[in-house]
Amino acid sequence: MDRFDQITTFVRVVELGGFSAAARDLGVAPSVVTSHVQALEQRLGARLLNRNTRHVKTTDVGEAYYRQCVEVLKRFQQADTLVESMQATPRGLLRINTSIPVGDLITPVIADYTAQFPEVSVRMISTGREVDFIEEQFDVSIRHAMPDNEGLIVRKLAEYDYVVCASPKYFDNRPQPQTPEDLAAQNCIIYTDSKFGDRWPMFQSHEAITPHGNLQTNSPLALLKAAESGQGLVILPCFTAAAPIAEGRLVRILKDHPTVRYPLVAIHPHRGLVPTKAVVFVDMVAKYLRDVVACSGAELEARAKPQPAARATKAAAKAASPAAGTVA
Repeated sequence: MDRFDQITTFVRVVELGGFSAAARDLGVAPSVVTSHVQALEQRLGARLLNRNTRHVKTTDVGEAYYRQCVEVLKRFQQADTLVESMQATPRGLLRINTSIPVGDLITPVIADYTAQFPEVSVRMISTGREVDFIEEQFDVSIRHAMPDNEGLIVRKLAEYDYVVCASPKYFDNRPQPQTPEDLAAQNCIIYTDSKFGDRWPMFQSHEAITPHGNLQTNSPLALLKAAESGQGLVILPCFTAAAPIAEGRLVRILKDHPTVRYPLVAIHPHRGLVPTKAVVFVDMVAKYLRDVVACSGAELEARAKPQPAARATKAAAKAASPAAGTVA
């Protein structure tokens, strides 16, 4: 039985608080986790864990041993990262965390990345929270907000605007808001996992707006579908709103009120060298955001406007059609 596997298993049991959780995380049967920990205790001649049916807790000896094991595993990780950084071709497992909207945004990049580097497999986990890089073992996190932890390595990939949108049918029986203050009289759909809480702090010339509405959700997809169905107004990042607006499912409002720009960032754990596989992937994401994605209100408006050729075609078709009320 491999001593490194025993140590890794022991550390995951302590960090995750149980044998079953460690087994799920490591992708092995619970009996394997049990045998690894038992073998480690037998080899050391000491009890490392106190366990019952509900809880696992380190003994005094186990806690001291755990702290040393964490440092050993960090050293192994740093050694692996050093070797990876010296290799020209990315390979191995790339572990990515994203905020939920960004996960949907960068999926095309993952397809291109794995096609270009077939020796890399990707595990992407999207969350509505910041992650613990050490405990959750991510190589990079790509999010649409700066992290609270100042000890991380941060690279700004792009900046984006928020836009206020609604379905055209929402305005069938009501006028469009003309100022941010008018939002107080509108039914707004609230995204509960937003870093801003229940406030919309996006207008440059106004204090944060507190919207009101009869629907709150932590699902970006439900948020978008509710807006498209005419249930209310919604605030979306430009990169999320671009396609629905271009396709006529949503219309942008309050265009004349500039919004605060927010960063899209790549975040790496502060633990030595960043592996080549992560650097190359982030470079591809940055290029995709620069070349493909509408991140600003101006870009969004430009993409939503009909092309001159399309307008000319429509005008010609209208001129060629019989006048209303005539009989051919």
